[in-house]
Amino acid sequence: MAGNFAPYPRNGYGNVQTTYDASARNPVGICWGPPTPFPTTSVFSTTAGSSTAGLGAPPVYKYVYFYDANALTGTLQAAPAPVYWIDESFTTVTSNAANAYSTTGGASIAGYFMPNTTALGTSNTGAQWYAQVLQSYCWIQIGGFLAGAYAPTTQTGAGIGSVIYGSTTGSWASTVNTTLAASARALGVQWSAIASSACDVLVGGQGVFWGS
Repeated sequence: MAGNFAPYPRNGYGNVQTTYDASARNPVGICWGPPTPFPTTSVFSTTAGSSTAGLGAPPVYKYVYFYDANALTGTLQAAPAPVYWIDESFTTVTSNAANAYSTTGGASIAGYFMPNTTALGTSNTGAQWYAQVLQSYCWIQIGGFLAGAYAPTTQTGAGIGSVIYGSTTGSWASTVNTTLAASARALGVQWSAIASSACDVLVGGQGVFWGS
């Protein structure tokens, strides 16, 4: 693959939602698009909503460092949740929107942080898991279909097809509306109704995003 894509990343845990490396196992900032298994005819359908979800919109991930000097405590969410870039390197993210590189319109939105308490299990509390993953190297999703993402924390005219973008304050925060706010960058498009604080998202939709 060309550019900043890694064809064979090192993902020691075998699951982006449970991976947090104490030292970098890949070039930081590298992108990865896992190969999509060749589908059988059973996954296709001419009936809307009955085909395999996300089949034609495979995920794209980016390997980043998770750290925030101003928020050393927090709670990991039960689903992949929004994070923000802290500088112009596009390699380090924070869960706190107020500590992003730019808070104007949520312009520094980076993607969805993949480690979460549902995938990691109940051996630790959310706060304990946060302490575990802080200052480690993890995957964020920057493109493609994401089922069961942490729902937008601010909902104005929320619904399927509404655009999700960054917030100016809050932890794991994002905003959803029928239009994209001025100075904001799209995180994705809401692709299902919100239920139990989660919804499906077409990450990177509504304009150019792709982790930059």
